[in-house]
Amino acid sequence: MYDEDFGGPYVPPDRTRATRMFPARSRASARGFLVAKLRAQAAWRQLIFESHLERKCLLVLLSQHAVVDVWDQPPQITYKSQEGKLKTHTFDFLATLDDGKRIAIAVKPDGLVERNGFDREFALIRAQIAKQFADDALLVTNSSFSAAEVRNAELLHMFRQVEDAEADAAVQQVLRGMNCEMSLGQVVAATCLEGRAFRAGFKAIFNGAAMTNLSVPVTEASMLSMPEVR
Repeated sequence: MYDEDFGGPYVPPDRTRATRMFPARSRASARGFLVAKLRAQAAWRQLIFESHLERKCLLVLLSQHAVVDVWDQPPQITYKSQEGKLKTHTFDFLATLDDGKRIAIAVKPDGLVERNGFDREFALIRAQIAKQFADDALLVTNSSFSAAEVRNAELLHMFRQVEDAEADAAVQQVLRGMNCEMSLGQVVAATCLEGRAFRAGFKAIFNGAAMTNLSVPVTEASMLSMPEVR
């Protein structure tokens, strides 16, 4: 089978590395998977999620330039409860950053955290994580990211599904020639590639080739500047 979007024969993605699987259907949650290309590997990979909130968290994670790998449902860890009993916990994701740090992520709705006091349980878990597993842990809830962040991450994930080397190169050429701020729309117009260039410019922002305000939705009106040189 030939895939015209990717310019070659279709190669199925690597399967999820999840150590805990769940039934495909549930009345209580929205379960599924998405396919992403992680910077830590060449092949595309399946990543599973168990709820709408987990899916949002995963998309936002994948949009972060510092994140090079995401392990969905990593191996469970053991910790002692407040009563001294041994318990187990499986984090939803284990993210590896470009500096080598690993962050274990638990995703819970705000209401459940408040109702069950999971924040106190999480504090115990976080304090007992072995360094071999993760350097730190993070509790993600509905209030951890904005609607704009999720919207940008959704679009980025969609745009990354199609590779377009010509549009990517054209946008990079315009960005390299920038000597003042330009809107994304101006960058697109300079390439004469219309929607293809918008997609490439959008990806370039999240790849670190240009900077803009990511606290609001990225549009053609978004003003771009060059990244600061460190």
